[in-house]
Amino acid sequence: MNTQQLDEYCERRGLSAKARQVIDHVRSSPPSRLVQSGTKNVACRFASRKMGQVIQAESHQNELAAVIGWEHDENTHEFYDQPPKIKLRYVDRNGRASAHLKTTDFFLLQEDFTGWVECKTEDWLEARVKTGVGLYVKDEVAGWRCPPGEEYAAEFGMGFKVRSSSATEWIAIRNLQFLSDYLDERCPPPSAQSMARVHAEFSERPWIALKDLLDRIPTSDADTVFKMIADNILFFRMEDNLLTEPERTLIFHTRVAMEAYRCHLDSQAEPTLPSLRTLTVAPGQSMLWDGRVWRILNVGDEDIFIEDSENVITSLRREAFEQLVKDGVITGLPTGTVTVRNQAEELVRRTSPRDLEGAMQRYRCLFPGHFDEPAPKSCSRARRKWRAMYKRGQELYGSGLLGLIPRTSQRGNRLPRIDEAVVTIMEEVIDGFYATNAGWSMVACWGEVCNRCNARSLLAPSLAAFRKQIRLRGKTEVVTAREGEKAAYSSSEFFWRLDASTPRHGERPFEIGHIDHTELDLQFRGSRRGEKLGKAWLSVLIDAWSRQVLAWIITFDPPSYRSCMLLLRECIVRHGRIPKTIVVDKGPDLQSVYLDTLLARLESHKKTRPGSKPRFGSVIERFFGVSNQQFIHCLQGNNLALQKPRQMSESHDPRELSVWTLPTFREAFETYLNDVYGAMEHPALGLSPKEALAIGLAQSGFRRHVLIPNTTDLTIMCLPSTRSGTVTIDPSRGVKINYIYYWTPAFRNPKLARTEVPVRYDPNDKSVAIVWLKDHWEPCQSEFASVFRGHTEKEIALITQEITAKNRRTGARQAINASLIAKHLTSARATEKVLQQRLKDQEMHAEPPTAVTSPAQDGRHSQIDAVEDNIWRNLENSIFGE
Repeated sequence: MNTQQLDEYCERRGLSAKARQVIDHVRSSPPSRLVQSGTKNVACRFASRKMGQVIQAESHQNELAAVIGWEHDENTHEFYDQPPKIKLRYVDRNGRASAHLKTTDFFLLQEDFTGWVECKTEDWLEARVKTGVGLYVKDEVAGWRCPPGEEYAAEFGMGFKVRSSSATEWIAIRNLQFLSDYLDERCPPPSAQSMARVHAEFSERPWIALKDLLDRIPTSDADTVFKMIADNILFFRMEDNLLTEPERTLIFHTRVAMEAYRCHLDSQAEPTLPSLRTLTVAPGQSMLWDGRVWRILNVGDEDIFIEDSENVITSLRREAFEQLVKDGVITGLPTGTVTVRNQAEELVRRTSPRDLEGAMQRYRCLFPGHFDEPAPKSCSRARRKWRAMYKRGQELYGSGLLGLIPRTSQRGNRLPRIDEAVVTIMEEVIDGFYATNAGWSMVACWGEVCNRCNARSLLAPSLAAFRKQIRLRGKTEVVTAREGEKAAYSSSEFFWRLDASTPRHGERPFEIGHIDHTELDLQFRGSRRGEKLGKAWLSVLIDAWSRQVLAWIITFDPPSYRSCMLLLRECIVRHGRIPKTIVVDKGPDLQSVYLDTLLARLESHKKTRPGSKPRFGSVIERFFGVSNQQFIHCLQGNNLALQKPRQMSESHDPRELSVWTLPTFREAFETYLNDVYGAMEHPALGLSPKEALAIGLAQSGFRRHVLIPNTTDLTIMCLPSTRSGTVTIDPSRGVKINYIYYWTPAFRNPKLARTEVPVRYDPNDKSVAIVWLKDHWEPCQSEFASVFRGHTEKEIALITQEITAKNRRTGARQAINASLIAKHLTSARATEKVLQQRLKDQEMHAEPPTAVTSPAQDGRHSQIDAVEDNIWRNLENSIFGE
């Protein structure tokens, strides 16, 4: 809201000048803190179009759902994360007055609410109430409340809400996420022809299943259907049906049709009387009389005694009772149907396969005519016993077969054989000596148990019994206590999410993408002279829904912000878009301000998975494992032998057997992704990633309006900036970026002197940079352009580190500048590390060999290569060592 709209809002809400000061302070303040992902939460950065900025959410299962709802809620004008701290005063569990500063989760400006919002999970709130601290209380009418927060907010005439996770309507949230691209005001309206084709499908019916609708219209009209739903031209039950389940979701032509269908379902859900049955006049039978359930206690020659649900006994004359039955006043009711069914289910659940086989054998003996094979041999006495058991099963469970179950698995003494006092001693020893970070061995703990039992004249348990008692704790709990959470992670239970919250792999292509890096298990050589270059790094962006690799790059440099930005640009070049949500780990390269800025500019959200929890990135971690197994480890020079260096023979050293160069590997890896991985059936999908991607785009809409054109602006957007994002123009020198000055004739304009302008630079070429001058990006050249041209930021950083180390050794205080760096680049004192970096940079930009040469040329080149190899080998041995 602008100033005028904010004034009108405060006037409508009746907010005081004091409240307006608080609102202005919140709107002008940055977030009080940066949210972080812990061991159990996934921190999110939501690129909000409504707010025009990134909104933080500390949990993607609670706070993010609230943010998505506010983003598309017309009643919500503004929402801010992590507002300035407020002071809460309350009474602690000891009855003493206490206070602390609190950073709430959000601050809202809604049409019917203004104030602070705290988002908590239902389990956390329940546990908080049990502590006895009066910060949070449960109100049966208003839900959860925070009295200290409400008291603070009341001073300004505002409110304080506690939003529980149980209030999240996940089906509606998932539908909003699916329709977010079509709810954008920049989404163009569909053409009249495509809308007419969609309307024509409703000419003979008021509603139709979404899947049938998508099958009847051209594939390109899927965008039209979802845009019409977003614009309320077509309707569906937002809170009850998922657009990602088209076979279950009904699309209605009008709102009236949708309401009529809802009333139809509600009428079917009304409770009805059970079907009536003929009444059997016998003790224990139930009946329905005047809307109440009665039970027959005794049937005499003249009177019938009955009992109601409140144990009130009444007698009726037999003639009167029979007349009431004939008139339909008293009707029959099945006796104990639910109880009998529950008992039968419980019995079957506890029956072992061996017992069930025994019941079938007895059944064949009793009814041999029901089976083709001859009945097993049995004596007449056994058959009489089984026949009685069969009738008993009919009376108790309504099934004679259940009465024939032998129940051998339930025989024997089921009581514990170890004294309860001994079990208590074992538990004490386990807690105090075994399940600790400096835990004793199992044998030593068992000895302690024996000593304590002997001291109390108790029979000590065996080592096997003590071991069994430890196993009752569970492996994860014991390993966590002895070695920590990281060691126990491999044995911990998988997190199975069975509710309606957001699926972990998304609901359509390009909804969720995972970015991660791995060092390839392959030794590389130089493409020109065959020098050893070691291992390279593979960076991958994979679509979580289809498992399709969207983009990948290979570099010799360790992962950095350059890898991530190159990866996103490669994805845009290949597909014209990037996933709506990017999932990353907590690596410093993935927490770069450059990456966050680029994702915000592209309106893509970011989720940071917990550290040391690889299962949160199972999609991309599995791809790395599969690619190693199917491709990398099948190549000559793979690094498997080096994983066990003591067992490796010199003849099998992959560093000597390596033959792959980076250009040829890139070409082979691209072929593997297209022809093998992308075309092979994925076990989690039942079809190949390529097919899944194509089908998903056809069902969820191609969303062409969100495509990102591969233009010069995109290239500039993918370039990094300085930490502050701006630089100051010096009218005599230009702008300074990382020790180097850049100049353009446009800086001669006096109006630009000492002004701060946005800047970006190319990390792969330190000779140029670009600055934003009012209405355009202006290229600039460095003062030593000819020296810096082609040198990467990594190489310049190594040079500056070497200069700094030299100054430290000599005690000099010489400032590092562009002249000093250029002089060091052109001198003969460049270190081996810089030379190696230069070789790797050249290799990364090399192209795979494609030219075909004649045999004569091959022989001539082989002689030259042999000479060069000999020279290089001597140079390497004499100067750089092995």
